Amino acid sequence: MKFGVCLPHRWNYSSKKNISRIAVRAEELGFDSLWVTDHIIVPETHLERGDTFFEALTTLSFVAGMTENILLGTAVLGVSPREPILLAKQIATIDALSEGRFILGVGTGWIEEELQTLNQSWLERGSILDESLQVAKILWQTEGPVSFSGKYTNFSDMLFNPKPHNKNGPPIWIGGMKTPSLKRAAKVGDGWFPWAVSPDEIREGVKKLEGFRREFGRRNPFSISCFMPTNLEPSGVRRYRGFFEEEHFVLSGGVAEVHRTLEDFSDAGLEHLALSFKDVRLFKEGTISEIEAQMEEFAKDVMPSHV
Repeated sequence: MKFGVCLPHRWNYSSKKNISRIAVRAEELGFDSLWVTDHIIVPETHLERGDTFFEALTTLSFVAGMTENILLGTAVLGVSPREPILLAKQIATIDALSEGRFILGVGTGWIEEELQTLNQSWLERGSILDESLQVAKILWQTEGPVSFSGKYTNFSDMLFNPKPHNKNGPPIWIGGMKTPSLKRAAKVGDGWFPWAVSPDEIREGVKKLEGFRREFGRRNPFSISCFMPTNLEPSGVRRYRGFFEEEHFVLSGGVAEVHRTLEDFSDAGLEHLALSFKDVRLFKEGTISEIEAQMEEFAKDVMPSHV
């Protein structure tokens, strides 16, 4: 299994110093990836831990310059508020300059007021995402003049460079647990990337994905990954309720318990786990020092048994 770390680019502890500190330390400790979540503007009622979100792609471009080998990903990027040609350019630039280290995790977005404020349709966010991915792939993969005619984007005989480092563009991991997201992952994605789900939910999702992939005739390499709030404390909470009263899983407990949970995840098919240590959704007083200490404990006492 591969392991990543969520950068402190959000909420009360977010700062240039802390982002740099965790990025460099994660690579030193041997983690496989660094992750950013994504919001552009948020309603006051939705955040209890501060309203700062350094923009996702800009943050990853900053981090790319101070790291060498660690992967860089979005967990997950809300695509519909972003103009698709510019988005494709930003992603291609990060991937080219980082020499192929970018993973594009995408989703439809979950805060309706955010999309409305950005003049985007809540009901059409899925179809906007689908077309934006089409636009990006055509721009990344076509040499010479390129044209596209869609519902939201149209252009003819345009040139697009640089291309991403990888010939077909960065891998695209689709977030979400519901059937439309699973079908989208199976049809156009290179991986599935849900948020805070249990081993049983991973197992159930993998089973559905296998069926959808057969239906769509997909045989491409496909990653099963997850973004996970994490707390290496024996008394830590195992689940929490989100804004819509949905129950979310937490990787929590002492080292022995975490080992057992990771074995369950591996048996369920999970291949890459993005860890949000001391996630401030759950731990109001979490500090950067505590996050770094848990990263070091995980790298020393947990990771070697699961890589």
